[in-house]
Amino acid sequence: MQHNVSQSPEKQTIRPEDRVSFWHKSAYGASGMVFYLGTQMLKVLSASIFVAGMGMSPAHIGLAFLIFRLWDALVDPTIGWLSDNARTRWGRRNPFMLVGGLLTGLVFPLLWVGQADWSDTLKFFWLVGVGLVFYTAFSIWSVPFQSLPAEMSPDSNERTSIISFRSFFLKIVAITGTWMWALTQLPIFNDPVTGQPDSLRGMRIIGLGLGLLIMLLSVLPVFVLKDRTSELAARQAKQPFWPNLRRTLVNPPFRVLAIFTVVFTFGINLVQGQMFYLRTYYALEGNTVLSAKLSGIEGTLSMVLGIVSIPFFQWLCRRIGKRETLVVSTLLIMGTTLLSWFTYNPAYPWLSLATGALLSPGYTGLWLVIPSMVADVVDDEELRHGDRREGGFAAIFSWLTTASTSLAYGLAGIVVVWCGFEIAQKATQTPEAFHNMRLCFALLPTLVLTPALFLLWRYPLSHARMNDIRTELESRRGRI
Repeated sequence: MQHNVSQSPEKQTIRPEDRVSFWHKSAYGASGMVFYLGTQMLKVLSASIFVAGMGMSPAHIGLAFLIFRLWDALVDPTIGWLSDNARTRWGRRNPFMLVGGLLTGLVFPLLWVGQADWSDTLKFFWLVGVGLVFYTAFSIWSVPFQSLPAEMSPDSNERTSIISFRSFFLKIVAITGTWMWALTQLPIFNDPVTGQPDSLRGMRIIGLGLGLLIMLLSVLPVFVLKDRTSELAARQAKQPFWPNLRRTLVNPPFRVLAIFTVVFTFGINLVQGQMFYLRTYYALEGNTVLSAKLSGIEGTLSMVLGIVSIPFFQWLCRRIGKRETLVVSTLLIMGTTLLSWFTYNPAYPWLSLATGALLSPGYTGLWLVIPSMVADVVDDEELRHGDRREGGFAAIFSWLTTASTSLAYGLAGIVVVWCGFEIAQKATQTPEAFHNMRLCFALLPTLVLTPALFLLWRYPLSHARMNDIRTELESRRGRI
């Protein structure tokens, strides 16, 4: 059976046997909410809960996240290798997702147990100790979970559709993160002695409910989804760890995509943490109550814009290709950070909503396309070497992304201090400090991302090439 590779992506049809049902996509997408709760939630709340609520140093927060990512460098590839080589009656991924998901939910509430009156050293070591256990459990679940799109369908466009469901649910759950600080300041969580808002106490109570939610959502794929590649995987030989790791890193399309993603996540997260400080202490002049409310409103706007943009980016992928859609998304993000020079303005405090809200469509396009491209890389690797290693690619890509994010996040605290910001001064910073922070947020992403865009043009897996790979793989497997 021959495929017409001259067809435009928009005109290509998905074979009936390659389609994934609405309910299976929904189960995968809903489970993906654990990704936000396990990664972004901590980053979003680090300034408001750990710094403002617990009194931790921004530099200590950055160092803790750097330690987590160094730990992930050991755990993620190991889990990917183990799940690729697993041969159980329940499949390669399910045992890992079941155990990892339940443990992640159990440990999550412990992250918020720290006390404001603890010493700085005790606060730091508690966060690091519990965080290492938490991220180990999360890796056991997340690495196999990220392997699923490549296993759920062999069709490149259908994989983008699968990822779009995950993107939709991530937008929904992101509201909890943006409103979380405001929720923790509700009167029911006030300090029983002073009667003052106690966000740390509120987060401890809310954390129990979120831990239970993590356990429920994380096991959905275990009981609902099926691995279409299980028979193929069962026939392939188990791979030793180091050759497996090396092959992943030297795959040409993966290398281009990984470098681009690392540069992107580093460039944007180097200044992302400054949004809290610029809004709260510059644009709103220290009004934390209004800042919490605006964070929630911004999250709602971001969700709406993100959900609305999902069909647009799906269409754009079919119309112009995944690589080109990735370029469009990146340009949107660069334009928004440049615009922040004008949107963070004490004379117009509500205008600060624009930055976070306008970043949402760019992020939506980016994280809709990239996981689908990683799934395509798995097919390219099978064509090159004859075996499928979804877990290996998911693990390395996940670690590179989170490592660059945490490195940037750790350095971000240094950048904030270098700009002249002092947490004790809050809204009474020097004009030079705020000017330097605004300049960094507006310009650094563009300076870092521009070279990455040129590198992206070397990514070779176009729609036409993926059709060729699909044809060759099926011929090799005896299906044609």
